[in-house]
Amino acid sequence: MRYGLFFFILFAISCTYNELTPIPVCNSDNPSFSICVKPIIDNNCVSCHSSSSVNGDLSDYASIKQYIDSEELLDRVQRDENEAGFMPLGSSRLNQQQIDLLIKWKNNGAPNN
Repeated sequence: MRYGLFFFILFAISCTYNELTPIPVCNSDNPSFSICVKPIIDNNCVSCHSSSSVNGDLSDYASIKQYIDSEELLDRVQRDENEAGFMPLGSSRLNQQQIDLLIKWKNNGAPNN
């Protein structure tokens, strides 16, 4: 009886409302800027291409969209790692899923969502 009450109390206090914010999931059919594109750029490009960089700014929507629209960003991330102009310089090539998300976002009009 004593253990039954203990387990009941343990069960009751473990069933509380979870106040954690759900982690957003990237929709690969309709990639959003904030959930899909920005994390790719932040993790692979901004260390060299920040707002104060002479190498080009990829720190915000407007600058990223400019490089996407001109196709310079897509061209450079799809080059072979040994080819001149390959990005991200000094790092591994983006994986195909990341490249496909950038292309899909561009083809969808590169919305700021």
